[in-house]
Amino acid sequence: MPKSIPISVRLSDDDVSFLAGYEVQGARTPSDKMREILKAAREREEGVQDVEACEDLLRTMARPAEKGLRQLQREIGNRSDLVMKLYERLPEMLAELIASAPGPEQGEQDLVKFEAALSAELFSLIEEIFDLGLTTPSRTYDPVLMDRRLEPILEVARLLDQRRQTRD
Repeated sequence: MPKSIPISVRLSDDDVSFLAGYEVQGARTPSDKMREILKAAREREEGVQDVEACEDLLRTMARPAEKGLRQLQREIGNRSDLVMKLYERLPEMLAELIASAPGPEQGEQDLVKFEAALSAELFSLIEEIFDLGLTTPSRTYDPVLMDRRLEPILEVARLLDQRRQTRD
């Protein structure tokens, strides 16, 4: 473990309150919490190049919003599988987009592989969202949301299918 150097900082009452309420796994003391905050800032600054670490960082950033939303859903008694699916899938997709992006030293094949991986994730998510439209009412806050939103997409899909059939 690297040598620790004690430092002193002056914080406003708001910052002290924030630090006291800040929840980080394994960090209990203000010093532990400050180290975790610095670690997260360093990861953002240096650019996370590891997909798993990037996904963890994105999930950590989204966790307070998701936690508050889940609490509200319990209180109201209404749940959206669409919103929960986005909390589940978007961090992994964004992590892939950020941390796996080919750099200037890579070639065209890397671009093709990158695009293929992203498209596989995206189309998998699209299929999962389409599945939400199979039930009536849909499992969303607005029970007719999926019917309303899927109609124009299905029209585009019909047009694409017609175009493909005329090419064959």
